[in-house]
Amino acid sequence: MKHVIVILDGASGEPLPHYGNRTTLELAYTPHLDALAKAGQVGLAYNVPPGVEPSSNTACTSIVGFDPLDYPIGRGALELSALGIELAENEVALRANLCHVSPDGIMVSYSCGNISSADSSELADELKAQLDDDTCTLYKGTGFRLYLVVKGRPGLMQTELAQAHNITDLAVADYPPKGPEAEFIADYMMRANTILASSAANAKLAAAGKLTATGLMCFWPGERPKDMPAFADIYGSQAALNSGVDLLVGIAALTGIDRYDFPGVSDGPDNDFAAQGEGALTMLEQHDIVFVHIEAPDAEGHDGNIEGKRLAVEAIDREVISRLRTYGDKTPLRILALPDHPTPVLSKRHTADPVPFVMAGPGIDPNSGVRLTEFEAAKTGRKVDPGYKLLAEFLSK
Repeated sequence: MKHVIVILDGASGEPLPHYGNRTTLELAYTPHLDALAKAGQVGLAYNVPPGVEPSSNTACTSIVGFDPLDYPIGRGALELSALGIELAENEVALRANLCHVSPDGIMVSYSCGNISSADSSELADELKAQLDDDTCTLYKGTGFRLYLVVKGRPGLMQTELAQAHNITDLAVADYPPKGPEAEFIADYMMRANTILASSAANAKLAAAGKLTATGLMCFWPGERPKDMPAFADIYGSQAALNSGVDLLVGIAALTGIDRYDFPGVSDGPDNDFAAQGEGALTMLEQHDIVFVHIEAPDAEGHDGNIEGKRLAVEAIDREVISRLRTYGDKTPLRILALPDHPTPVLSKRHTADPVPFVMAGPGIDPNSGVRLTEFEAAKTGRKVDPGYKLLAEFLSK
């Protein structure tokens, strides 16, 4: 028996008043997900425990089958592990976003227009040349994602830092750092912004008609992760994973899950969905448990793009789910598909609400669900709380 888990990052959301109070999942044309829903089970998964930040590191840790309350890994450290960088005991890692902030201080884009890794690399080189020292080291990630490692400042773990994607359209100055290392990190970001203001790499972006990086925002501090057990030790099989973002790759690195890269798989709307669908089949030929994480719906949700989010969900259905269903016609295959958390397009930020899931395949008896939507999932009465238990149910049925 083969098992595949498809994570539609941020795909669920809230009713849209100008669209008949339907959510993006309800607006999307998803014949393949609908077929799975009618053949299998639809329900709600509570991936974010009460009182915990509704971020992807928490929600995706749940989906991969680990209790996020047992493994509260700071996202900066988690994503850095994807780069093969192990923190020392006296180091704290933070995410550092390249952003576009307007001249009057409004957060226009938390991702600098979803800047490419090639463009962000040039900006990072300029920042590193002037900011790296014995205390601070900046590392390159994927796209707009950079990482700051700070030595000897443990107070950063208790410092309140605004998340760039949560203050879109708001004044950055209204969300200053607060806490024991507020002055230190505020000074670092101010110096970075000064460098960006006269950046040669930014001048090239402007000349090409691209959004420039006018701000660097640091948040999500994390320390050296405590040892997590290997996925195979808990679930009895070696798993594989593909994702265009560092976060999921970091989870895989910490839990011993095999990581696959496929050309064209990205962290945004330019993702090659067909390549990711074909990649899923490649992984299934070599593993019995496969995770496919697709970031595009979340990126469109943070940008407030209703149509873009709908199209991303439809592309997942058309290019990924369709291929998996065809594969399942010849090989015994169970499919589990779900968002990690909601990213409503009107608020442009994550919520902790439960998300709909659908699972289908041999040995899974159908319930009353007919679509992968918030309403259908709630109507079935099927709930998995806490959400990290869903994977064990999916694998054991």
